[in-house]
Amino acid sequence: MKKMVKSRLVAVHKTKVLVLRKVGKPLEYTLPGGIQKKNETEAQALVREVEEEIKLKMKKSRPQFYLSHIKQNGRRAVTRNYFIAYLKPIPVKVKEKHKFEEACWMEWKEAAPFMDKSDRAAVKIYFKSLGRKLKTNKAYGSQISPRLAM
Repeated sequence: MKKMVKSRLVAVHKTKVLVLRKVGKPLEYTLPGGIQKKNETEAQALVREVEEEIKLKMKKSRPQFYLSHIKQNGRRAVTRNYFIAYLKPIPVKVKEKHKFEEACWMEWKEAAPFMDKSDRAAVKIYFKSLGRKLKTNKAYGSQISPRLAM
């Protein structure tokens, strides 16, 4: 079975999430991130992919592992590892303009319906969990403890 590992960033500030709007698809959003290369950790893949896609330095924000989603179909297994970063909603510019039209901070409830199933679930689980396990960080919004799998 062929295995692929993808790392995704769930960058949040209060009730907003950072999303990338796909080229040619005005109402289709994705989270920053991409495929892990050989001899690279999930976190290293995330930092590299985010820096390739958008102008955002990940070292300062220190993303923390949040959850994993594994999807298997026939001869292929795709693992998506989601990392949380609590950021101020600063403007973010796109580097890979052939893939993404813009990076924008959106209310999670507005963006979620236009994401793929795994990204939508990761974002929804995070924001729905806020009411249960809330820690407040005045500079970056609310934070919850990481989950292991969905």
